[in-house]
Amino acid sequence: MTINEIYATYTVGSQGFCKAVETYCGFGASIAEIERIADIADTAEEFQSVWENDDSWTDAKNAA
Repeated sequence: MTINEIYATYTVGSQGFCKAVETYCGFGASIAEIERIADIADTAEEFQSVWENDDSWTDAKNAA
């Protein structure tokens, strides 16, 4: 599945969405990181752009 197909198939940010992104997209992001990106990315293109150009979603930037 592509990120576009995942956005078309799943509710953005849902468990299924996050698992599909983790499994099929090769972003190397944790489930928590995928959730953070999904919170700010309304489209597949935005998701890709945030992943490439912003690091606010990383676990390292969100450590307690």
